[in-house]
Amino acid sequence: MVPEGYRRHIITSVRRDETNLTIEYGGRVFAGITLAELPEGIADAIQPGTEVYFRTHDGETGDLGQVAHILIRHPREDGWAEIYADY
Repeated sequence: MVPEGYRRHIITSVRRDETNLTIEYGGRVFAGITLAELPEGIADAIQPGTEVYFRTHDGETGDLGQVAHILIRHPREDGWAEIYADY
């Protein structure tokens, strides 16, 4: 089930450098995932085919349409793993 206020996409590709992950999904690219900020083991779960859930700012919380929060299903526990947040 998609969390309220989020849109579901499927990751189509992942690129990793020394400090960041870049994901492609739905014809878009997002390059703001910082490896050092991910909980242990979560980076390995971010692969092509992984479901990813995006929430965007609504204009009051930030720039309209800008990515505010990204979740994936936690690979080892019930619930969600946060992979990006713009607070």
